[in-house]
Amino acid sequence: MYKNLTAVVLTGLMTLTFSVSSRAADGLYLGLAGGVMDLDRGGFDDARNAGVTLGYEFLGVGLGDIAVEGTYTTSADKGDAPGGQEWEIKTLSVYGALRSAGPVYLKAKAGFSSNDIEIGGDSDNNTDFSAGLGAGLSIGIAQFELEYTRIEDNVSFVGVSLLLMTPF
Repeated sequence: MYKNLTAVVLTGLMTLTFSVSSRAADGLYLGLAGGVMDLDRGGFDDARNAGVTLGYEFLGVGLGDIAVEGTYTTSADKGDAPGGQEWEIKTLSVYGALRSAGPVYLKAKAGFSSNDIEIGGDSDNNTDFSAGLGAGLSIGIAQFELEYTRIEDNVSFVGVSLLLMTPF
């Protein structure tokens, strides 16, 4: 009796451990992101941005997973600008991303970001090289990530994301 109970408990623990420590190597994922946009100009306060991510992990290698992901963010809370004005930013970005293996992982990404910065009524559009570094925690189909991303020369984003792997 104890042998059977031990076998059932060990099998259950191995199944739980596997689901917590592994991520699907191939597949589509969807996510929500939020964080702080910092405009490196004097007198500008941070804006708060929220957005969505759509990605596809297409190659699992020994060191981790390689993915392509797109992210769109917009200002949910505008930042203060000099002269009593406010500023906001919208970004549309495409990245190649590498996540290391394991339930706690590191992430590096590089790509391009198109952004529209509006200060008062004036707008400035740019497309620039963008890169970021982060760390994450994978629990089953959910991934929680904390990242720093340089959007362009004078704009950076510190954000958190919740990504969910889809069944297809």
